[in-house]
Amino acid sequence: MAANITGSVVLDTDGSYWEKQIDLMLAGESVVIALRGAGSFNGIAVDDASSLAAWINIEIASMIARNQNVTIIFDGDNDDPEYPDIGNIAARIRDHFGNGICFYAVQTLGWYKYRSELPRMRPLHTACGNKYHTVLFPDNVFPGAHDHFSQNARLARSSKYQQWYVGACGEIALKQLADYSEKAGDSPGPHRAVIFRAQVSKAQEDKVRRKIDENIRTIASLAAQVSMGVDAAIKRSFELEQQTQRLSGALVRRAEHPYGLLCDKDGTFINKPYYRNLELAIA
Repeated sequence: MAANITGSVVLDTDGSYWEKQIDLMLAGESVVIALRGAGSFNGIAVDDASSLAAWINIEIASMIARNQNVTIIFDGDNDDPEYPDIGNIAARIRDHFGNGICFYAVQTLGWYKYRSELPRMRPLHTACGNKYHTVLFPDNVFPGAHDHFSQNARLARSSKYQQWYVGACGEIALKQLADYSEKAGDSPGPHRAVIFRAQVSKAQEDKVRRKIDENIRTIASLAAQVSMGVDAAIKRSFELEQQTQRLSGALVRRAEHPYGLLCDKDGTFINKPYYRNLELAIA
């Protein structure tokens, strides 16, 4: 099993440290779970997050009861209890089990929350302060960025590894599932993926609408300076217009896909031929 080194942080410049961790993860009676989240469909309703986390904790507890050593891997997303996402789901698991499971947060430096403090490093943590074993990698070195590690080919080909998708997932999740299936190939399975369904968060959408309204007001306040050719105002106005278009597009996509891109409008999972090497469970 993986050594429980929760609370430490390592910069792995060549990937060798992670390879050693994989050796430990796959040793003995073990289960390795990669937690996957929303991607472009951010946000899980608070009540849904509570229900999903409770459900997931029961699943993990049953594994522990069968004397399986459980390791969790996720991409180190931030824990925001007010606007939950996969980072909050991971945090609820971490807070619930304490050091009873080994928990990795795996990130490239460009996404690292404390990158402004480098070369000093500190582990990522939950809102309650419980720390993850944080493994950092340099940017633009490894193909696939985070996925190069959290769905490493050695993991994907092992029947001890599985992926759990939580919430309304977007384009990133589609690519991750397909990549997992391709890497698993014809290796002995099962190669399991579990889809924990939930609708997009209305609170998150309200937050997006408030941001759009704020941008529109700011653009209006810059109009006079823009008309006078003030470069800084022109640049800022353009940036806000681009952001507003992206946010408006996100609201349209969320309305069209209330359960994300993995499911149709009523929450039915949409299977794809390129998931053919996976054993899919829909929760």
